Amino acid sequence: MNKQKLSHYFKTFYRSFVWLFIVLLFLDVLTKQLVLAADVSQGTVIQDWGIVRINFILNYNAAFGIGFSDRLLSRISYLVVASAMSIGILTYLILKRKETNLIVRAAFVLIITGAVGNMIDRIFYSPHYAVVDWIDFYWFWPYVFNIADCCIVIGTGILLVYTIVLEVKEMIVRRNESLTEEKDSSPINKEQTEEKND
Repeated sequence: MNKQKLSHYFKTFYRSFVWLFIVLLFLDVLTKQLVLAADVSQGTVIQDWGIVRINFILNYNAAFGIGFSDRLLSRISYLVVASAMSIGILTYLILKRKETNLIVRAAFVLIITGAVGNMIDRIFYSPHYAVVDWIDFYWFWPYVFNIADCCIVIGTGILLVYTIVLEVKEMIVRRNESLTEEKDSSPINKEQTEEKND
């Protein structure tokens, strides 16, 4: 394989953000396993660094405690929604891979990473089948979360900001086009154009 082909494959792999998915998913699974390996009861603070602490929490619901009182129903609902969302995003990325902006692609990969990371908990972490949360900024944020949650929030945030920026840009373009049309159609401009033609 020559250097040109190798460079092309590397560039394609880099722009696909598959590497980002692998790295972040590995970190999510690894950190959760380390927390579980501490073998402590739920609600135990394993380590406290003042600003942030490692606090072992089992979350049977979705983000911010959203879910049902029935744990099995919450688990099934999350798995169905997360699976549908992941399949939908993957399908979009595969079909639109050449048209998708790199920022949007990275955001979608982050969201999929988070969804898959928490799905692994609900499928394999028996007997609880709950998401392992451990990052606790207790002094200003009431919820304990994990790396997968961070991926979902950051990915969603990127999409929102990108969408807002696009909307603002389109508004500015439309406004400039409207001002240009008004200027061109004004009586003074028409007279000047007619004089030039004469």
